[in-house]
Amino acid sequence: MKIFNIPINRFRILCTLGLMSASAVGLFILKAVLMHDLWMLGINWNLFLAWVPIIIVMWLEKKIAINALQKWEVLIVSTLWLLFFPNAPYIITDLVHLYPATGNKYWHYQIMFFSYAFVSLACGLLSLYWIQKVWTKVFSETWSFWAVVGSIALSGYGVFLGRVVRFNSWDFFTHPFALLKYILFSFKNITAIMMTIEFSMFIGLAYLMFYSLIHLREE
Repeated sequence: MKIFNIPINRFRILCTLGLMSASAVGLFILKAVLMHDLWMLGINWNLFLAWVPIIIVMWLEKKIAINALQKWEVLIVSTLWLLFFPNAPYIITDLVHLYPATGNKYWHYQIMFFSYAFVSLACGLLSLYWIQKVWTKVFSETWSFWAVVGSIALSGYGVFLGRVVRFNSWDFFTHPFALLKYILFSFKNITAIMMTIEFSMFIGLAYLMFYSLIHLREE
């Protein structure tokens, strides 16, 4: 059974993520109305960017289903997916903005930031799971495994570039040379090394848990 040409199980997952996203945005609107400020308005843009990898994967799957793409084209689209993938775990770092808040604001911001971070991470992990299935189908299971490992490691580094250096996915197209220059000189940066390792471990373990839950079978 399909809804809008989407399998029913996948449609349910997307609806759940949609409701979670709407809930996070609702908390922002509640804050804006009751506290009369639009502080952290940009977090909604970050949430949109967290959805982009899912959109890319779904488009990729449709093209592969009708044999409309060659392997090299799949690699190009996968690279585009990888550019946006770090946006999903990136919102976790927005928790840094809790620091100046006190009282009622602190508790509201706490649940608001966590809601955005949770749904964004869920979007990222789901897109990683779906694109792993694509890679397995187009290339091989071994290739897809190492592609996932590499994607997780690069996403950890991507979080560092976004939070500390303030690069974003668009800079790959608008400022490619500045981005490449910084990357080449960042390998001795202790913060870059630590954040890459720590976020990669977190994303990897989160994905392992996500993958295990998907394949859970009742005894």
